[in-house]
Amino acid sequence: MVSRLFSWALTILRLVSGDARNSRRERSFYQPTSGATLEVRGRFRPIRLPLSFAAALVLAAVAAPGASAADTTLATDPIAQRVTALAGTVVWVSGRFPNQTLMQHTASGTAPVKGAPRRTYTSIDLGRDAGNRLLLTYLRCVGTRRCLAFRDDLKGHRTVVRSLALKRCSLTTAPSVWRTRTAFGLACTKGTGSLRRNDPRRSGLYVKTAAGATGRLPLPTDAVKFGINRISLVDLRSTAVAAVAADVFEYAFTQTIAGKQRRSFLAAASEGDSNEEVRGLALGSGGAMWTLVDSEHAGDPNLAIIHRLTGACLDSERLPNLPGDDEESGFRAVGLAADGRTLHLAVPDLGIVTHPFEPEGACREIG
Repeated sequence: MVSRLFSWALTILRLVSGDARNSRRERSFYQPTSGATLEVRGRFRPIRLPLSFAAALVLAAVAAPGASAADTTLATDPIAQRVTALAGTVVWVSGRFPNQTLMQHTASGTAPVKGAPRRTYTSIDLGRDAGNRLLLTYLRCVGTRRCLAFRDDLKGHRTVVRSLALKRCSLTTAPSVWRTRTAFGLACTKGTGSLRRNDPRRSGLYVKTAAGATGRLPLPTDAVKFGINRISLVDLRSTAVAAVAADVFEYAFTQTIAGKQRRSFLAAASEGDSNEEVRGLALGSGGAMWTLVDSEHAGDPNLAIIHRLTGACLDSERLPNLPGDDEESGFRAVGLAADGRTLHLAVPDLGIVTHPFEPEGACREIG
C-alpha cells in the first residue's frame, strides 16, 4: 500500500509540473505482414493543484512506515517503453514511434546503446552468446517496414541475424539467445496473392539448437483451440523458454526447450468494453515466469497487473491508477524485466524503476 501511495504522489507531482504525457492507450506490436504499428488514443486532462501540496504528498509517502518498500528509480526517462535486463545491465526502448533509440543502464551509469541508430524497435532481449558474454538482440524497423533482427554486443558492433525464418515466414519477436540456443516466434503464410493466408501449422514458437536443428514447440491447449499462434513475446534462459501467444485472448506459457513441463495461463482478454494486453515477459530466478498486463475495463481505473508463475503457483499484484478524472488514462507500468530476483518496470513519465513485488493473497494453483 505504501508503494502505491508513493507512486500516486509522484504521479500528482508530475501532473502539476505539466510533464504528464501518458495517453489512455499506447500500444505497439509487430505484425509480420504489415510491420510494426503504434496506436495512440485518448486524451490528457491536466490537474491544477498547488505545487507545494503535491510535494507534501510525496514527502508524506516517503516518511510513511514501510517506505523502503517503494519503487527505486534506476534511470529517469519519461518515454521509456520495452525493457530487458540481465547481469546488472538494463536496456530499454526510449522515444515515440517511429523515432526511437536504445538506452542502457549499468553500474557505470546511463547512456545510449553505442551505435544504435534512431529507428523503430519493436522487440528487444538480453541474453548470452556462445562465449557467455552479454548479447542484446532486437527487431529494428524503418517506420513500419524493412524490419530486421540484429545481434548487438553493446560495444558498438552489431550484425544482422539471418537463417532463422523459414520459407514464407517472418519473425514476430527478437530472437532470444542463450549460449548456443535461440528461441523466437514465427508467423507463416501459405498460398499466394489474394489466396495468401496464415499457416497455423508452421506459425508459432521455435527453438534452434547448437547443431542447427530448428524445432517448433507446442502451444498451450487453449491457444490451439482458439487458433492463436502469433507469438508476441519470447524469453530464453538456459533450457527454459517462455512466450506469449496473443490474439483476442493472450496466453503466457513456459516449458523446456524440449517441449516438456509446460505451464500456461490466460493472461489477457479483450472483449466487449474490456481491453487487455501483455506488455512484458521475463524468466527470473527459480524458474519464475513474470508477465505484465495492462488492463482497461470501462468505468474502472486502469490496471497494470504483474503475474509471477513459479511451478503451478500463480501470484499476482495489481497496480491501479490513482482514482479521479484520469483514472482511465494510461498505466502505471508499460514494460517489465526480471534480472534474477530483481524486477524492473518501465513507468510512464518517470523511467525505469526497481519494483518490490507484493503479491496479493495466496497464490492460485494452475493446471
